[in-house]
This record gives sequence, C-alpha cells and structure tokens, in this order.
Amino acid sequence: MRETKRTMMWYEFYQDANIEEHLEKMASNGWRLEKIGFLWRYRRAEPARVCYAVTYFSESSEFNPSPTENEETLREYCAAAGWDFVAAWHQMLIFSTSREDAPPVETEGAVKLEAVHRAMKKNFLPSGFVLLALFGFNLAMQFRLAERNLPSFLADGVQLGAALLMLLLMCHFGSILLSYFLWYRAAKRSVKQGGSCPKRRSRFAWLRQSFLLTAAVLVVVFLYIPAAMRTGRGTLESLLFLLCGYGFLVAAVWGVRGWLRRRGVSAWANRIVSIGLAFVLGAAIMGGSVFYILRVHQSGGAETEVYVTRNGTERELRRDSLPLKIEDLQPVKELPWSYELTEHWSPLALLREARQVEYENWESLDYEIFDVKTDFFYRACLRDYLRTEELIGLEYSAADEVAWGADAAYRLSIDGEEMNSWLLCRNRRIVRISFDWTPTSVQMGLAGEKLMAGA
Repeated sequence: MRETKRTMMWYEFYQDANIEEHLEKMASNGWRLEKIGFLWRYRRAEPARVCYAVTYFSESSEFNPSPTENEETLREYCAAAGWDFVAAWHQMLIFSTSREDAPPVETEGAVKLEAVHRAMKKNFLPSGFVLLALFGFNLAMQFRLAERNLPSFLADGVQLGAALLMLLLMCHFGSILLSYFLWYRAAKRSVKQGGSCPKRRSRFAWLRQSFLLTAAVLVVVFLYIPAAMRTGRGTLESLLFLLCGYGFLVAAVWGVRGWLRRRGVSAWANRIVSIGLAFVLGAAIMGGSVFYILRVHQSGGAETEVYVTRNGTERELRRDSLPLKIEDLQPVKELPWSYELTEHWSPLALLREARQVEYENWESLDYEIFDVKTDFFYRACLRDYLRTEELIGLEYSAADEVAWGADAAYRLSIDGEEMNSWLLCRNRRIVRISFDWTPTSVQMGLAGEKLMAGA
C-alpha cells in the first residue's frame, strides 16, 4: 500500500475556500497534505476531522532562502492560536488544526481580500498578462503569415498546430484573468456590504484545464506530429527535442532555485540567476532545434549524391519521385539532374513543391501542386495566387484552359510581356508551373495530364 500520493490541483490560486474544503475532505479520507507546487503531495494518515486555513502573505516567495521575520511572526501567532504550519506556495500559506475551538486565522473579509489581491498582483497577474501578450503576439504573427501566403499556411500542419496551440493558451490565460477579475469585483461588493469573500465554484476551472490539456494533446498527436512526419524527420525530431529540452529547462530552473535556497542565497540573487538560466537554456534549445532542422533540410533528408560542377562547386543532387519531369515532355541533355520534391500537409490542404534542375547550365522545371479540401478555402487560395498587386508589373490573365485539360488557366505577364508561367485549376487543385522554354500545345497537354491526375 503506497504511503504517498501526488495530484494536480485544479483550483485557482485565490480559491482559498475551495482549497480548504478539498484538504479537509482529503484528511477525512486519510490523506494529509505535505507539500504544494505543480503537484500536491499527500501522506497517508488515520482518517480524521482536520480544519485547514489558507491565507496569503505578500513577503513569502519561492526564492526566499528562509521565511522572513514577519512571516515567522505570523507563523508564531498562528501556532499560539492552535494552527500548525503545513506548506507554502508563493504567497500562499496553509495551516491546519484539530482543535474545534481554534479561532479563525483571518476574521475580516476586507483584510483577506486585500491580501489575496496583493499576492495576485505580485505573482500571478503580471505573469498572466505577459503570457497573454506573448501568445497573442505569436498568434498575430501566424495570421500575418496566413495573410501573406494563405496556401502555404493552410498546407503547413506544423504552423496550423502552433497557431491552434497559441489560440488555446490565449483562451486559457485570458479566461483565468477574466475569471479572477469577475471574482474580485464580486468580492469587493460583498465585503463592502459587510459580508465575506464569495466562494467560487471550481467546476468551470476543472473543465477549462481538462479541455486545454485534451485539446493540446489532440493537436500534437493528430496534427503536429503527422505534419512533421510528412515535412521530414528533422521537423519531428526537432519537436521531440523541444519537448524534452523544455522539460529539462523547467527541471533545471526548479532544481537550481531550490539549491540556491538551501545554500541561503538571497531572494533577489536567486531570482536573477533563475531567470537568467531560463533565458539562456531557452535560447539554446530553440537555436539548437532550428540549427538541426536547417541541417537536415540542407542534406535533403532523402537519397542524395554529391556532384562537383565544372567550376568546382559541390551540389547535392536529390532523387525524389516527381509527378512531372522534363524528359516526359522533351529529350534532355546527359547531365546530372536533381529531382526535388517537398510536401507540406495538413487536414485542410496538401502542397507539393517540385523542382528539376541541373547545375551546369541551370536549366530547370519548377511547379507546385496545391490541393485543398473545401470550396471556401479553394476560392480564397485562388485569389491569393492571382493577387499580384504587391509586385508592380505582374499580372495574371486568362489563357487557353483546353490545351492544359484544366477548368481554368491563367498566364503570367510582366509589364505586358507574357512569361512561361501558368496557373492551372481543376476541381479543388491549383497548379503553378514555370518553364525555361515556351511549351507546345502537345507539351501543355502532357503536362496537364500528369499534373491534374487525381484532381
């Protein structure tokens, strides 16, 4: 039979009445609180009726090497009144007693409300607003990417996953802040009328946190990881590296903070070292992840061979399978060709970027095939492809779609001069293709047949 158990605490920091009720229920079931933090630890004991009191003291801190003089005085007063100190977490102090006649730790609602609000302002409100702003900024950047290149954004499950996670975290922290300020307003009104701080129902907090965890897991498992696997092993391994790296970061910061406390280092020095360590490790983890992705992508992540050009430059030649090759349309020179295909996938769209190139004369064939799931996104993405007002002189005009076997075709021109670049549409597929030569009608038909297959 295990003697200890650890659980997550679903209550908010300021829900003292809910926490007291929970701890008293645990004690009646034979579990006494020992330590609080991310996980709350309990030790088995004889079931008993135990009263708990949660109070807030602004001088308390996770960085203090020992309780301050005023906190020691508070603990002594509580001990004299029959309350035993149990645990502390940030500015929260928890006491317990088995005495039926023990006086309450706090009697005035206004004093208690002021202590709660002071503790929230010192610790949780600033970090909550910072995190809300940080996630909001990242989400705005994701929307900016979508505005600049909607097809690429919709087909990038990694970006979509990141945007959804940012949105979930914004809603989570925003709801916490909103919930607190609604409670604080109600508490001020109650105290002003001579009452006590209202007890907040915890069901909503439990549902919110459960939904956040479940949704985050679903996004990672069914969107982020499959998209990373389609993009390349470097992206998936980088995700695992990030998860392990940030887990190590949290453990390292907590460990160093606890070690410094035990060594008697002052609170301000402990805080500076902990924040600096978090910043350095975070930058190193992010930089290492980006470096690894770039290195894997540079190596192609597929079958490659090194080719040295006539001028001595080394080039990596890939051997990906392409839907359309130059040799499908016309004879090619006996030169080393590189066949490069990159896929971006999400549940909404699939984008395949293909290139065939030789590095002696730089002859090439470039195209991309974009498939989208819904008519709404198809129309929006087609407008995005046709949008050229940001580039002066570029314009798409209607072309002969019959030659390509497409539903619609557009040809690119620069300052009125037609280029060998086309945009082809069939059903919900959009193809953008560029030639180094002007294709014949037969070549157009062959290219359209291969590129539109399955559309």
